[in-house]
Amino acid sequence: MQRIPALDGLRAVAIVMVIGYHVDRRLVPAGSWGVVLFFVLSGYLITRLLCAETDRDGHIDMRRFYLRRAFRLLPALMVMCLVLLAVGTAWSQVVPALGYYANYARVAGVDIGPLTHTWSLAVEEHFYLLWPLLIGAVPARHRLRVVGLLAVVAVAWRATAIGVMSPSWVYNATDTNAAALLAGCYLGVARPRPLPGAGWAIPTLVALMFLPVFGAEGAGSAWGGFVVITLGVIALQHAIARPRWLETPVLVWLGKISYGLYLWHYLFLRTDLPVWAALALAVATAAASWYLVETPIRRLRERLEKPRVERQPEPLPRLAHLDAYRRFPRPVPLATGRSGMSPLTSQHEVHGAIGVRGAGGFR
Repeated sequence: MQRIPALDGLRAVAIVMVIGYHVDRRLVPAGSWGVVLFFVLSGYLITRLLCAETDRDGHIDMRRFYLRRAFRLLPALMVMCLVLLAVGTAWSQVVPALGYYANYARVAGVDIGPLTHTWSLAVEEHFYLLWPLLIGAVPARHRLRVVGLLAVVAVAWRATAIGVMSPSWVYNATDTNAAALLAGCYLGVARPRPLPGAGWAIPTLVALMFLPVFGAEGAGSAWGGFVVITLGVIALQHAIARPRWLETPVLVWLGKISYGLYLWHYLFLRTDLPVWAALALAVATAAASWYLVETPIRRLRERLEKPRVERQPEPLPRLAHLDAYRRFPRPVPLATGRSGMSPLTSQHEVHGAIGVRGAGGFR
């Protein structure tokens, strides 16, 4: 699938929202909506890739898919965890992040310290683990119906969970965040045209995140998830149309390094450094992660995946009598029939000409 720079721009918007939330939750009470926006985007992209592979090859190469996800996500996370272990972080805090169960560790009240923000990585990893198995089992003609039904069920379950589950479960669990992921999945299958006025979705999303009613405390936070899912789907439709402002170089670059920026920004903001210094170090470290870890690993993966060039068959030997025929001038016929060709040489010449053209193809 062709890369759309505007989607990197949308990633930049999402990571800025998350950073604003971690800088000052009182100023940006609903900045965590950026994570939900990431979920919608992930659901869309993974579904488009899986559907394209199924339509092209007739099946999904599960081993290849899981290896690609591991190559993309694990190296940067492992580097960060190794750095944290080197500076004294306990193994008990690192293991939930590497094991991709940090979200349920948070629900259980486990203190994972500087890695508490990796709960969203666990949600996405659970999605990556299960979704290929499901989408690969659904015939193409039933995709829209099945994915749409699953999205409705996920939204209904989130609404139910708000009333019967703890706020921590609603915020962190994979099943309640499946609503955002499946909304993106449905968009990936349906691919509707952008709604009129879709360009206002992102400014509206950014404006609403400053409202205290959608903050971490109270029911507004949980029900606000439906607001961001709706606006996130509309914003994604707007981004797919490739608006110029989302493809500005700064936004596209921030979107490319957004994974590393998500990993590192929270660590620096927990230190005693001034906010500006912490953010500068976070951007620099994320850039180093992109250029020194993520990009080389991606290139290594591409080399490993590169199919072997099939050996081309040897060209057919040239016929000596044709070469000789070409080297000598055409003889002047002594007598011609009604067709104007020599009765002795005409059939040989005609078949020879057909043979030459047939060997090389019509030009």
